[in-house]
Amino acid sequence: MRLLFFCFAVGLALFGTANADPLLDGIAKIPGPVEDVRIGGTWEKDGKNGEYRVVITRSGGDSVTARLFVQWIAYHDDGDTSVDNTIEIKELGALKVDVVDYTSESDQEGLAAVKTLILERFEDAAVGMFGRLEG
Repeated sequence: MRLLFFCFAVGLALFGTANADPLLDGIAKIPGPVEDVRIGGTWEKDGKNGEYRVVITRSGGDSVTARLFVQWIAYHDDGDTSVDNTIEIKELGALKVDVVDYTSESDQEGLAAVKTLILERFEDAAVGMFGRLEG
């Protein structure tokens, strides 16, 4: 039985790459510090539309520092999607704190607002800290 399992595992390792999956390959390349990915709402601008993706990375040992990124994901007529733009909210990184939770909203003008950030080292939430973002 162990020999059968071993042969199956070797077969998967050798022949599993024959059916390449670009999505799986891309997901496998997500850096380790990426710890939180959420859809933050939808957008529409200049004949395009899609959704916002908020990405939070974390690094550090005893003192964790978060970085926050916003991506504009565009929908295509063929059903595919692509990343139109990515920005970092550098003001958050400069604080050198961790993000415990957050809320966001979007409107029809293609703008998003990170409404509330709950930061590790502050008792109060930073409300409306970054305002509106334009891609």
